[in-house]
Amino acid sequence: LDQGIADCINQNLEPWVDYKELLQSQKDKFKSKGGDNGCFGLSNSEDTKSMAHSYYEAIQMSGLITGQGQIPFNNKSDGNIGKPPKIAYSAMHGVGHPWAVRLFESFGLDPFLTVPEQKDADPDFPSVLFPNPEEKGALDLSMNFASSNDCDIILANDPDADRLAVAEKCRESGEWTTFTGDQIGTMLGHWIWENLGKNSDKVGKRFQ
Repeated sequence: LDQGIADCINQNLEPWVDYKELLQSQKDKFKSKGGDNGCFGLSNSEDTKSMAHSYYEAIQMSGLITGQGQIPFNNKSDGNIGKPPKIAYSAMHGVGHPWAVRLFESFGLDPFLTVPEQKDADPDFPSVLFPNPEEKGALDLSMNFASSNDCDIILANDPDADRLAVAEKCRESGEWTTFTGDQIGTMLGHWIWENLGKNSDKVGKRFQ
């Protein structure tokens, strides 16, 4: 499927519309009227902020915030109680970074470390051959960064932040495991069931 998408992209490398010129024209027209809200008249920034606020507010009222991020981490290899796992995050040259920062704040999690080369949006995606985190090699830079900073977990979005990759480093062997989408979904589903589903009045008795 991804190869087919890539082939279609290669067949349409010449933009149908010169969006760079169109955007610059819109910037000039909007600024000439004395306004500059970051949207250049293409949308209402206040509406965008309001929708984002409502989204994070809904998260905080969802019951998903359990405070688990502050629970001491039990290292089974030596029995010591330590800090929660350190997390490295990559936006993969996309728009996900500010949203991920606010999500971590909403869940009361310690701040993650950011892969600096992939933090800011860049349509050329200079550090990866193909900017989808599930592609082979796409997490190499993240793994090197995470290992250098003693991080246990990698979270990576694709450029428009609608895909998520997760990888975990074994503290004993130092090897990384990259989870499939099915594995991530299973772990999330299991966590939601164990923490919310069992006590929900919306769950039928046959599932309890």
